[in-house]
Amino acid sequence: MKKRNTIRHFLTHLFIIALGLVMLYPIVWMIVSSFKPNNMIFSDTSIIPKTLTLENYLSGWKGYAGVTFGTFFANSLFLCVVAIIGNLMSCTLAAYAFARLKFAGRNFWFGVMLVTLMLPAHVTTVPRYILFNTFGWVGSFLPILVPKFLATDAFFIFLLVQFM
Repeated sequence: MKKRNTIRHFLTHLFIIALGLVMLYPIVWMIVSSFKPNNMIFSDTSIIPKTLTLENYLSGWKGYAGVTFGTFFANSLFLCVVAIIGNLMSCTLAAYAFARLKFAGRNFWFGVMLVTLMLPAHVTTVPRYILFNTFGWVGSFLPILVPKFLATDAFFIFLLVQFM
């Protein structure tokens, strides 16, 4: 009986490992293909490339229409840093008010905030677009950054209230 279980476990593990390798093959092929010249990506489907080149990475870094990867990276870094600062400031203040201060309607407003967690983001997409378009913010960083300074991330407020 023990020998049968050992064989069954061995075959199960062998099957899982084989399945894992099958799932990893497309990722490995994609990474290896990124070092192949463009005309050889689909004509040579082997894992071991015949010629190696960094041209794909260089053209990706140069970007398109004069916009480099560095610009995208700088924009993302700027947005992340400012959004983190905004969330830290506003959500901490709001959470402190809910957790420590006693004011009229505190439970009601905390409940309203929790209800916004249950509201799908897709429901508010069109009204937010209309609002930001009215403000003239469409096409800028303002629709992403300004709400972060207004404690609009209810999850972070809830998390901090529970911590406090």
